[in-house]
Amino acid sequence: MPMTSSAPALFALRLLQTAGYVAFTTAGTALVIRLTPPEIRGRRLAIFGAAANVALTLTPAVTSAALASAPVTAAFYVSGLLALVAGVLALRLRGGAPSERAQAGGHQGTARHLLLPMVATALVGAGFAAFLQFSPLLAERRGGLAAGLLFTIYGLGIIATRVLTGPLLDRWSIQRTLTLAATLLAGGLGLLALGGPPAGAAVAALLVAVGSGLSHPALLAHHAALLPAAPGRASAAFYIGFDLGIGLGSALFGVALELGGLTGLYGAAALLTLAALPLAPLLGRIGVR
Repeated sequence: MPMTSSAPALFALRLLQTAGYVAFTTAGTALVIRLTPPEIRGRRLAIFGAAANVALTLTPAVTSAALASAPVTAAFYVSGLLALVAGVLALRLRGGAPSERAQAGGHQGTARHLLLPMVATALVGAGFAAFLQFSPLLAERRGGLAAGLLFTIYGLGIIATRVLTGPLLDRWSIQRTLTLAATLLAGGLGLLALGGPPAGAAVAALLVAVGSGLSHPALLAHHAALLPAAPGRASAAFYIGFDLGIGLGSALFGVALELGGLTGLYGAAALLTLAALPLAPLLGRIGVR
């Protein structure tokens, strides 16, 4: 196929795929925010995220098995078809403007109130990036657990966390949730920095999963509470912070890897994640959660 033999064309296709993914994720999150009152928003966002985690956990294994008897292009055709199905289903969704109840449930803030939550989100996103981007390298250099198994442990852990702890997110303050989440996430990264037996890496993956599963919906709900009349802007602000953390964090961790190896990489990631702790009480002062 001509487009797959041209680097610029592949780059353009990748941009289209990314734009669609970002738009769908941001709009989907904003819709969940619109449809749920503040008192149950945390658990609903957690379940919404768990659906994506199910796909992320199962798809690599299913794709690998399918490619044993099918060409690579088949995977792209199937993924394109699934995207079309998602688009058709999206046309059937109805989500009006935020209700008066939803608007009354949050702090009537402005976009500048989102700056601090975005920084906290970026720090958590950086910690997640250290696990996501460098696990294959970790498995290659240290042996023990394969990267696929680490991702499976992470995927199952974050799904369970979102499903089981969703109600807690609506009862706990953002300060309490972020403090626990950042501590667990940093603890998992610290274990990876120390090395040790394969069981230690498995525990680390589980800690990263629980920390991520708690922080993601809690910070999303907090962003929404600060801009109750603009769920789209609140959702976009969260993902901007999260993706900046992933991008900038990955670049920083690449330097840390060159200077200090895997220990330096994961040690830096743990410290960066812990930097979210002093922000936790500050978030509680600018919101209602």
